[in-house]
Amino acid sequence: MLYEFNGFRPMVDPSSFVHPQSAVTGNVLIGKNVYVGPGAAIRGDWGRIIIEDGCNVQENCTIHLFPGATVRLREGAHMGHGSIVHGADIGRNCLIGMNSVIMDNVVLGDESIVGALSFVKEGTAIPVRSVVAGNPAKIIKEVSDDMLRWKTEGTAIYQALPKEMKENWRECEAAVPKEEEEGQPQVDRSMREYIHRGDHPAIVPYKPWKETSKLPDEQPENIAKEPEAEYAGRNFTVEEYLMMEETSTYRHEYYMGEIFAMAGASPGHNRIVFNLTLLLGMKLEGSACDIFPADQRVHIEANTLFTYPDLTIVCGTAAFYQDDHMNLTNPAVIIEVLSPSTMNYDRGDKFKLYREISSLREYILIDSRSLLVEQYCKDWESNWAARKFGKLTDRIMVETVDASLLLEDIYKNVHFPKPSH
Repeated sequence: MLYEFNGFRPMVDPSSFVHPQSAVTGNVLIGKNVYVGPGAAIRGDWGRIIIEDGCNVQENCTIHLFPGATVRLREGAHMGHGSIVHGADIGRNCLIGMNSVIMDNVVLGDESIVGALSFVKEGTAIPVRSVVAGNPAKIIKEVSDDMLRWKTEGTAIYQALPKEMKENWRECEAAVPKEEEEGQPQVDRSMREYIHRGDHPAIVPYKPWKETSKLPDEQPENIAKEPEAEYAGRNFTVEEYLMMEETSTYRHEYYMGEIFAMAGASPGHNRIVFNLTLLLGMKLEGSACDIFPADQRVHIEANTLFTYPDLTIVCGTAAFYQDDHMNLTNPAVIIEVLSPSTMNYDRGDKFKLYREISSLREYILIDSRSLLVEQYCKDWESNWAARKFGKLTDRIMVETVDASLLLEDIYKNVHFPKPSH
Protein backbone atom coordinates (compact mmCIF):
# COMPACT_ATOMS: atom_id res chain seq x y z
CA MET A 1 0.00 0.00 0.00
CA LEU A 2 1.05 3.60 -0.64
CA TYR A 3 0.59 6.23 2.06
CA GLU A 4 0.82 10.04 1.95
CA PHE A 5 2.65 11.69 4.86
CA ASN A 6 3.02 15.44 5.59
CA GLY A 7 2.06 16.30 2.02
CA PHE A 8 4.50 13.85 0.42
CA ARG A 9 3.11 11.08 -1.76
CA PRO A 10 5.26 8.23 -3.09
CA MET A 11 6.12 8.51 -6.80
CA VAL A 12 6.22 5.17 -8.60
CA ASP A 13 7.01 4.64 -12.28
CA PRO A 14 4.17 2.74 -14.00
CA SER A 15 6.56 0.00 -15.10
CA SER A 16 7.31 -0.98 -11.49
CA PHE A 17 5.40 -3.34 -9.22
CA VAL A 18 4.78 -2.53 -5.55
CA HIS A 19 3.06 -5.37 -3.75
CA PRO A 20 -0.14 -4.25 -1.98
CA GLN A 21 1.05 -5.99 1.19
CA SER A 22 4.10 -3.73 1.36
CA ALA A 23 4.03 -0.26 2.97
CA VAL A 24 5.53 2.67 1.06
CA THR A 25 5.18 5.95 2.93
CA GLY A 26 5.85 9.61 2.16
CA ASN A 27 8.84 11.02 0.27
CA VAL A 28 9.74 7.95 -1.77
CA LEU A 29 10.76 7.92 -5.44
CA ILE A 30 10.68 4.55 -7.24
CA GLY A 31 12.12 4.34 -10.76
CA LYS A 32 11.49 1.98 -13.65
CA ASN A 33 11.20 -1.82 -13.49
CA VAL A 34 11.51 -1.96 -9.71
CA TYR A 35 10.09 -4.89 -7.76
CA VAL A 36 8.93 -4.35 -4.16
CA GLY A 37 7.86 -7.56 -2.44
CA PRO A 38 5.21 -8.20 0.22
CA GLY A 39 6.11 -7.17 3.76
CA ALA A 40 8.62 -4.54 2.63
CA ALA A 41 8.51 -1.28 4.63
CA ILE A 42 9.87 1.77 2.79
CA ARG A 43 9.35 4.72 5.09
CA GLY A 44 10.20 8.19 3.75
CA ASP A 45 8.60 10.04 6.63
CA TRP A 46 11.66 11.93 7.94
CA GLY A 47 13.71 12.24 4.77
CA ARG A 48 13.87 11.05 1.16
CA ILE A 49 14.25 7.53 -0.23
CA ILE A 50 15.29 7.15 -3.87
CA ILE A 51 15.09 3.71 -5.49
CA GLU A 52 16.55 3.93 -8.98
CA ASP A 53 15.69 1.91 -12.08
CA GLY A 54 15.91 -1.86 -11.97
CA CYS A 55 16.26 -2.22 -8.19
CA ASN A 56 14.78 -5.13 -6.27
CA VAL A 57 13.46 -4.87 -2.71
CA GLN A 58 12.42 -8.35 -1.64
CA GLU A 59 10.04 -9.60 1.03
CA ASN A 60 10.26 -8.09 4.54
CA CYS A 61 13.01 -5.59 3.70
CA THR A 62 13.14 -2.28 5.60
CA ILE A 63 14.38 1.06 4.27
CA HIS A 64 14.40 4.01 6.70
CA LEU A 65 16.56 6.93 7.83
CA PHE A 66 17.23 9.57 10.47
CA PRO A 67 15.57 13.01 10.07
CA GLY A 68 16.95 15.02 7.17
CA ALA A 69 18.86 12.13 5.57
CA THR A 70 18.50 10.61 2.11
CA VAL A 71 18.69 6.92 1.29
CA ARG A 72 19.57 5.97 -2.27
CA LEU A 73 19.53 2.57 -3.92
CA ARG A 74 21.34 3.13 -7.18
CA GLU A 75 20.47 1.42 -10.44
CA GLY A 76 20.21 -2.37 -10.24
CA ALA A 77 20.73 -2.61 -6.46
CA HIS A 78 19.29 -5.82 -5.02
CA MET A 79 18.06 -6.20 -1.41
CA GLY A 80 17.68 -9.82 -0.33
CA HIS A 81 14.86 -11.07 1.89
CA GLY A 82 14.70 -9.40 5.31
CA SER A 83 17.61 -7.01 4.79
CA ILE A 84 17.67 -3.49 6.30
CA VAL A 85 19.11 -0.26 4.88
CA HIS A 86 19.08 2.70 7.28
CA GLY A 87 20.39 6.05 6.04
CA ALA A 88 22.92 4.52 3.60
CA ASP A 89 23.95 5.01 -0.03
CA ILE A 90 23.88 1.70 -1.91
CA GLY A 91 25.92 1.68 -5.11
CA ARG A 92 24.92 0.60 -8.59
CA ASN A 93 24.36 -3.14 -9.14
CA CYS A 94 25.09 -4.07 -5.52
CA LEU A 95 23.73 -7.15 -3.77
CA ILE A 96 22.72 -7.06 -0.09
CA GLY A 97 22.37 -10.57 1.27
CA MET A 98 19.40 -11.86 3.25
CA ASN A 99 18.91 -10.40 6.77
CA SER A 100 21.90 -8.07 6.47
CA VAL A 101 21.90 -4.63 8.10
CA ILE A 102 23.46 -1.55 6.45
CA MET A 103 23.68 1.36 8.90
CA ASP A 104 23.65 5.17 8.58
CA ASN A 105 26.16 7.01 6.37
CA VAL A 106 27.49 3.80 4.87
CA VAL A 107 28.67 4.24 1.29
CA LEU A 108 28.59 0.87 -0.47
CA GLY A 109 30.67 1.05 -3.64
CA ASP A 110 29.22 0.01 -6.98
CA GLU A 111 29.02 -3.71 -7.83
CA SER A 112 29.73 -4.82 -4.27
CA ILE A 113 28.23 -7.86 -2.54
CA VAL A 114 27.27 -7.99 1.15
CA GLY A 115 27.00 -11.52 2.52
CA ALA A 116 23.87 -12.78 4.29
CA LEU A 117 23.52 -11.89 8.00
CA SER A 118 26.22 -9.19 7.79
CA PHE A 119 26.28 -5.97 9.84
CA VAL A 120 27.92 -2.95 8.17
CA LYS A 121 28.49 -0.38 10.89
CA GLU A 122 27.76 3.34 10.66
CA GLY A 123 30.01 5.48 8.47
CA THR A 124 31.78 2.62 6.69
CA ALA A 125 33.03 3.32 3.16
CA ILE A 126 33.22 0.19 1.03
CA PRO A 127 35.29 0.40 -2.19
CA VAL A 128 33.72 -0.64 -5.48
CA ARG A 129 33.48 -4.38 -6.28
CA SER A 130 34.10 -5.54 -2.70
CA VAL A 131 32.78 -8.70 -1.07
CA VAL A 132 31.79 -7.81 2.50
CA ALA A 133 30.78 -10.22 5.25
CA GLY A 134 30.63 -10.67 9.03
CA ASN A 135 29.54 -8.83 12.17
CA PRO A 136 31.01 -6.28 12.06
CA ALA A 137 31.38 -6.66 8.29
CA LYS A 138 34.83 -6.65 6.74
CA ILE A 139 36.06 -6.65 3.16
CA ILE A 140 37.15 -10.21 2.44
CA LYS A 141 37.91 -10.13 -1.29
CA GLU A 142 37.23 -8.53 -4.66
CA VAL A 143 34.08 -9.22 -6.66
CA SER A 144 35.24 -11.27 -9.63
CA ASP A 145 33.83 -10.91 -13.13
CA ASP A 146 32.07 -14.28 -12.71
CA MET A 147 30.47 -13.21 -9.43
CA LEU A 148 29.32 -9.93 -10.94
CA ARG A 149 27.84 -11.72 -13.94
CA TRP A 150 26.01 -14.10 -11.59
CA LYS A 151 24.62 -11.21 -9.55
CA THR A 152 23.54 -9.26 -12.63
CA GLU A 153 21.73 -12.27 -14.11
CA GLY A 154 19.87 -12.83 -10.84
CA THR A 155 18.73 -9.21 -10.65
CA ALA A 156 17.66 -9.31 -14.31
CA ILE A 157 15.07 -11.95 -13.37
CA TYR A 158 13.57 -9.54 -10.83
CA GLN A 159 13.74 -6.65 -13.31
CA ALA A 160 11.48 -8.69 -15.62
CA LEU A 161 9.18 -9.65 -12.75
CA PRO A 162 7.16 -6.37 -12.49
CA LYS A 163 5.82 -6.81 -16.02
CA GLU A 164 4.99 -10.46 -15.31
CA MET A 165 3.22 -9.51 -12.09
CA LYS A 166 1.15 -6.80 -13.77
CA GLU A 167 0.05 -9.17 -16.53
CA ASN A 168 -0.39 -12.46 -14.66
CA TRP A 169 -0.78 -11.76 -10.92
CA ARG A 170 -4.24 -11.75 -9.38
CA GLU A 171 -5.92 -12.80 -6.18
CA CYS A 172 -7.42 -16.28 -6.35
CA GLU A 173 -8.72 -19.27 -4.45
CA ALA A 174 -6.45 -22.24 -3.86
CA ALA A 175 -6.51 -24.94 -6.55
CA VAL A 176 -7.49 -28.44 -5.45
CA PRO A 177 -5.15 -31.20 -6.76
CA LYS A 178 -6.90 -34.09 -8.50
CA GLU A 179 -5.28 -37.26 -9.72
CA GLU A 180 -5.02 -37.87 -13.47
CA GLU A 181 -4.40 -40.97 -15.52
CA GLU A 182 -0.62 -40.45 -15.58
CA GLY A 183 -0.58 -40.48 -11.79
CA GLN A 184 0.59 -36.87 -11.40
CA PRO A 185 -1.48 -34.27 -9.54
CA GLN A 186 -2.82 -31.52 -11.79
CA VAL A 187 -1.05 -28.80 -9.83
CA ASP A 188 2.31 -30.53 -10.37
CA ARG A 189 1.78 -30.86 -14.11
CA SER A 190 0.77 -27.22 -14.39
CA MET A 191 3.92 -26.13 -12.56
CA ARG A 192 6.14 -28.18 -14.87
CA GLU A 193 4.50 -26.60 -17.91
CA TYR A 194 4.84 -23.13 -16.35
CA ILE A 195 8.52 -23.50 -15.61
CA HIS A 196 9.33 -24.79 -19.09
CA ARG A 197 7.44 -22.11 -21.00
CA GLY A 198 9.89 -20.57 -23.44
CA ASP A 199 8.75 -16.99 -22.78
CA HIS A 200 9.10 -17.13 -19.02
CA PRO A 201 12.19 -15.94 -17.10
CA ALA A 202 12.16 -19.10 -14.99
CA ILE A 203 14.01 -20.86 -17.82
CA VAL A 204 17.09 -18.70 -17.13
CA PRO A 205 19.73 -21.13 -15.79
CA TYR A 206 20.28 -19.17 -12.59
CA LYS A 207 21.61 -21.00 -9.53
CA PRO A 208 23.10 -20.12 -6.13
CA TRP A 209 26.68 -18.87 -6.37
CA LYS A 210 28.23 -22.02 -4.90
CA GLU A 211 26.57 -24.08 -7.63
CA THR A 212 27.45 -21.60 -10.35
CA SER A 213 31.10 -21.03 -9.51
CA LYS A 214 33.67 -23.47 -10.79
CA LEU A 215 36.03 -22.36 -8.07
CA PRO A 216 35.87 -22.99 -4.32
CA ASP A 217 35.23 -20.01 -2.08
CA GLU A 218 38.35 -17.90 -2.14
CA GLN A 219 40.25 -16.72 0.90
CA PRO A 220 41.05 -13.02 1.28
CA GLU A 221 43.87 -11.99 -1.01
CA ASN A 222 47.37 -11.76 0.41
CA ILE A 223 49.30 -8.51 0.31
CA ALA A 224 50.55 -9.48 -3.16
CA LYS A 225 50.08 -12.47 -5.43
CA GLU A 226 53.47 -14.11 -4.96
CA PRO A 227 56.76 -13.10 -3.33
CA GLU A 228 59.57 -12.16 -5.69
CA ALA A 229 61.02 -15.50 -6.83
CA GLU A 230 64.59 -14.47 -6.09
CA TYR A 231 63.68 -13.82 -2.45
CA ALA A 232 61.02 -16.47 -1.84
CA GLY A 233 61.37 -18.99 0.96
CA ARG A 234 62.77 -16.78 3.70
CA ASN A 235 61.93 -13.71 5.77
CA PHE A 236 63.93 -10.50 5.56
CA THR A 237 64.47 -7.76 8.07
CA VAL A 238 63.65 -4.18 7.17
CA GLU A 239 67.36 -3.39 7.11
CA GLU A 240 68.06 -6.22 4.65
CA TYR A 241 65.25 -5.07 2.36
CA LEU A 242 66.42 -1.45 2.35
CA MET A 243 69.99 -2.51 1.60
CA MET A 244 68.83 -4.66 -1.34
CA GLU A 245 66.57 -1.90 -2.67
CA GLU A 246 69.49 0.54 -2.79
CA THR A 247 71.22 -1.52 -5.47
CA SER A 248 68.21 -3.08 -7.23
CA THR A 249 67.35 -2.04 -10.79
CA TYR A 250 63.66 -2.80 -10.08
CA ARG A 251 61.31 -1.57 -7.38
CA HIS A 252 59.99 -3.95 -4.73
CA GLU A 253 57.46 -3.79 -1.92
CA TYR A 254 58.17 -5.13 1.55
CA TYR A 255 55.56 -6.51 3.92
CA MET A 256 55.91 -8.65 7.04
CA GLY A 257 59.33 -9.99 6.05
CA GLU A 258 58.46 -10.76 2.41
CA ILE A 259 59.61 -8.95 -0.73
CA PHE A 260 57.33 -8.46 -3.74
CA ALA A 261 58.21 -7.26 -7.23
CA MET A 262 56.21 -4.28 -8.50
CA ALA A 263 54.67 -4.62 -11.96
CA GLY A 264 55.64 -2.40 -14.86
CA ALA A 265 53.24 0.26 -16.13
CA SER A 266 51.46 0.79 -19.46
CA PRO A 267 51.77 3.97 -21.56
CA GLY A 268 48.28 5.02 -20.43
CA HIS A 269 49.25 4.54 -16.78
CA ASN A 270 52.40 6.61 -17.23
CA ARG A 271 50.56 9.34 -19.15
CA ILE A 272 48.05 9.77 -16.30
CA VAL A 273 50.86 10.02 -13.74
CA PHE A 274 52.61 12.59 -15.94
CA ASN A 275 49.42 14.66 -16.34
CA LEU A 276 48.72 14.59 -12.60
CA THR A 277 52.27 15.61 -11.75
CA LEU A 278 52.01 18.66 -14.02
CA LEU A 279 48.51 19.63 -12.90
CA LEU A 280 49.10 19.25 -9.17
CA GLY A 281 52.61 20.66 -9.36
CA MET A 282 51.26 23.94 -10.77
CA LYS A 283 48.38 24.11 -8.29
CA LEU A 284 50.62 23.40 -5.27
CA GLU A 285 53.32 25.90 -6.23
CA GLY A 286 53.84 28.33 -3.37
CA SER A 287 51.71 26.28 -0.95
CA ALA A 288 52.76 24.34 2.15
CA CYS A 289 52.30 21.04 0.32
CA ASP A 290 54.76 19.09 -1.84
CA ILE A 291 54.15 16.42 -4.46
CA PHE A 292 56.37 13.34 -4.78
CA PRO A 293 56.45 11.09 -7.89
CA ALA A 294 56.39 7.30 -8.08
CA ASP A 295 60.02 6.81 -7.08
CA GLN A 296 59.28 8.12 -3.58
CA ARG A 297 59.05 5.18 -1.21
CA VAL A 298 56.45 5.35 1.60
CA HIS A 299 56.70 3.39 4.85
CA ILE A 300 53.81 2.55 7.18
CA GLU A 301 55.33 1.73 10.55
CA ALA A 302 52.03 0.35 11.91
CA ASN A 303 52.08 -2.62 9.53
CA THR A 304 55.68 -2.69 8.12
CA LEU A 305 54.71 -1.94 4.50
CA PHE A 306 57.23 -0.23 2.24
CA THR A 307 55.73 0.75 -1.13
CA TYR A 308 55.89 3.22 -4.01
CA PRO A 309 52.58 5.07 -4.60
CA ASP A 310 52.15 6.61 -8.03
CA LEU A 311 51.85 10.07 -6.46
CA THR A 312 52.17 11.25 -2.87
CA ILE A 313 51.38 14.67 -1.40
CA VAL A 314 52.76 15.87 1.94
CA CYS A 315 51.50 19.00 3.67
CA GLY A 316 53.86 20.66 6.11
CA THR A 317 57.24 19.19 6.95
CA ALA A 318 57.95 15.79 5.45
CA ALA A 319 58.74 13.07 7.99
CA PHE A 320 60.93 10.05 7.24
CA TYR A 321 61.58 6.64 8.75
CA GLN A 322 64.46 7.00 11.24
CA ASP A 323 65.16 10.43 9.66
CA ASP A 324 66.72 8.70 6.65
CA HIS A 325 65.20 11.20 4.15
CA MET A 326 64.33 8.22 1.95
CA ASN A 327 61.20 6.58 3.34
CA LEU A 328 58.29 8.98 3.75
CA THR A 329 55.94 8.35 6.69
CA ASN A 330 53.41 11.23 6.71
CA PRO A 331 51.59 11.49 3.36
CA ALA A 332 48.35 13.50 3.36
CA VAL A 333 47.17 12.35 -0.08
CA ILE A 334 48.02 9.16 -1.96
CA ILE A 335 47.09 8.63 -5.61
CA GLU A 336 47.28 5.23 -7.30
CA VAL A 337 46.70 4.66 -11.02
CA LEU A 338 44.95 1.33 -11.52
CA SER A 339 46.26 -1.32 -13.88
CA PRO A 340 44.81 -4.82 -14.45
CA SER A 341 47.55 -6.46 -12.37
CA THR A 342 47.19 -4.10 -9.39
CA MET A 343 43.57 -2.87 -9.23
CA ASN A 344 42.32 -5.53 -6.81
CA TYR A 345 45.24 -4.94 -4.48
CA ASP A 346 44.99 -1.11 -4.67
CA ARG A 347 41.24 -1.14 -3.96
CA GLY A 348 41.35 -3.82 -1.28
CA ASP A 349 44.30 -4.88 0.86
CA LYS A 350 46.49 -1.90 0.03
CA PHE A 351 43.74 0.55 0.97
CA LYS A 352 43.43 -1.26 4.32
CA LEU A 353 47.15 -0.79 4.92
CA TYR A 354 47.10 2.84 3.83
CA ARG A 355 44.29 3.57 6.30
CA GLU A 356 46.78 2.93 9.12
CA ILE A 357 48.66 6.12 8.16
CA SER A 358 47.44 8.67 10.71
CA SER A 359 48.26 11.66 8.47
CA LEU A 360 46.42 10.33 5.41
CA ARG A 361 43.31 12.38 4.52
CA GLU A 362 42.57 11.32 0.92
CA TYR A 363 43.07 8.24 -1.24
CA ILE A 364 42.42 8.59 -4.97
CA LEU A 365 42.25 5.76 -7.52
CA ILE A 366 42.38 6.46 -11.26
CA ASP A 367 41.64 3.70 -13.76
CA SER A 368 44.10 3.56 -16.67
CA ARG A 369 41.83 1.46 -18.92
CA SER A 370 38.51 3.27 -18.56
CA LEU A 371 37.14 6.65 -17.53
CA LEU A 372 36.81 6.22 -13.76
CA VAL A 373 38.15 8.13 -10.74
CA GLU A 374 37.36 6.99 -7.19
CA GLN A 375 38.01 9.32 -4.26
CA TYR A 376 38.00 8.42 -0.56
CA CYS A 377 38.12 11.24 2.00
CA LYS A 378 38.56 10.80 5.76
CA ASP A 379 36.57 13.00 8.10
CA TRP A 380 37.53 14.06 11.61
CA GLU A 381 35.88 10.96 13.05
CA SER A 382 38.08 8.75 10.82
CA ASN A 383 35.18 7.67 8.59
CA TRP A 384 35.93 7.37 4.87
CA ALA A 385 33.42 8.84 2.39
CA ALA A 386 33.52 7.58 -1.19
CA ARG A 387 32.86 9.50 -4.41
CA LYS A 388 33.06 8.40 -8.02
CA PHE A 389 33.59 10.33 -11.25
CA GLY A 390 33.14 8.95 -14.76
CA LYS A 391 32.72 11.81 -17.26
CA LEU A 392 35.33 13.98 -18.96
CA THR A 393 33.39 17.02 -17.77
CA ASP A 394 33.48 15.89 -14.12
CA ARG A 395 35.68 17.85 -11.76
CA ILE A 396 37.30 16.26 -8.70
CA MET A 397 38.26 18.45 -5.76
CA VAL A 398 41.36 17.24 -3.93
CA GLU A 399 40.09 18.67 -0.67
CA THR A 400 43.25 18.37 1.40
CA VAL A 401 45.14 20.74 -0.92
CA ASP A 402 42.11 22.64 -2.30
CA ALA A 403 42.99 21.66 -5.87
CA SER A 404 40.31 21.17 -8.54
CA LEU A 405 41.09 18.75 -11.39
CA LEU A 406 39.07 18.21 -14.56
CA LEU A 407 38.93 14.59 -15.70
CA GLU A 408 39.52 15.74 -19.27
CA ASP A 409 42.92 17.09 -18.14
CA ILE A 410 43.76 13.98 -16.10
CA TYR A 411 43.10 11.74 -19.11
CA LYS A 412 44.70 14.02 -21.72
CA ASN A 413 46.30 11.95 -24.54
CA VAL A 414 45.29 8.67 -22.88
CA HIS A 415 43.97 6.04 -25.30
CA PHE A 416 41.93 3.21 -23.83
CA PRO A 417 42.44 -0.35 -25.11
CA LYS A 418 39.89 -1.60 -27.60
CA PRO A 419 37.53 -4.23 -26.17
CA SER A 420 38.28 -7.79 -27.25
CA HIS A 421 35.57 -9.82 -28.99
